[in-house]
Amino acid sequence: MIHPTALVHPSVTVPPTTVIGPWSIVEKGVTLGENIVVESRVHLYEGVKIDDHCHIYDGAILGAPPQDLKYSGESTVLEIGKNTVIREYATLNRGTIQGGGVTQIAEDVLIMAYSHIGHDCKISKGAVIANSCQLGGHVKLGEYATIGGVTAIQQRNMVGAYAFVGGTYKVDKDVPPFAKAYGNPIRYGGVNLHALYLHQDTFSKDRIQLIERNLNSLYKKKQPFKEILKEIQENGDPLFKEFFKGEWKGTLIKP
Repeated sequence: MIHPTALVHPSVTVPPTTVIGPWSIVEKGVTLGENIVVESRVHLYEGVKIDDHCHIYDGAILGAPPQDLKYSGESTVLEIGKNTVIREYATLNRGTIQGGGVTQIAEDVLIMAYSHIGHDCKISKGAVIANSCQLGGHVKLGEYATIGGVTAIQQRNMVGAYAFVGGTYKVDKDVPPFAKAYGNPIRYGGVNLHALYLHQDTFSKDRIQLIERNLNSLYKKKQPFKEILKEIQENGDPLFKEFFKGEWKGTLIKP
């Protein structure tokens, strides 16, 4: 259903199960799945792809050009996975050619009101971003990571899977998987056991003990970091191995 006041480009296919609310704008080149709700005054720019069962609340702006001086009008994309909820007045920019051309929001993500997701960010499954968070370009959040309200994450930083960052903080270093992070400057605050117990089907007691050993190695052992990193790469939890390879730039929150 398309509200009579909505402006939808004639080339866009709107499935009959999808709702476009009043005064919303849907530009050409937008792809919409089934059972999507787009409420009032939402702007979907060219290059936005939204999968099934998503809910976009009032005033959200999705797929606006990246706020990057290198951007010069190239065709890039913002992808939003199934069952994702984007609350009021959130802003999500599409990618840049230099960053791969895609800003990716996976399935089951919750982005709360007034938050900003910069160009080329990668937000993994089940992540929760609370109200008024600001994510710079190229930020990566692991699966089921949670970011407290009014927190800013500096460009190119990572927050690992199942990690928790408290509210009103500045994240200018990487937060490892399963960690809690608090303070100014941001620091390690222990194991995020709450997330592990919430996902008991995924985390056995043995795996939780391994995760605790991995984090204790990072933050409590008195040995060279290179040795600790090698030990984790060889014997650590798979999500630690994934975190400490590839694009990891070598910064980590302090104890």
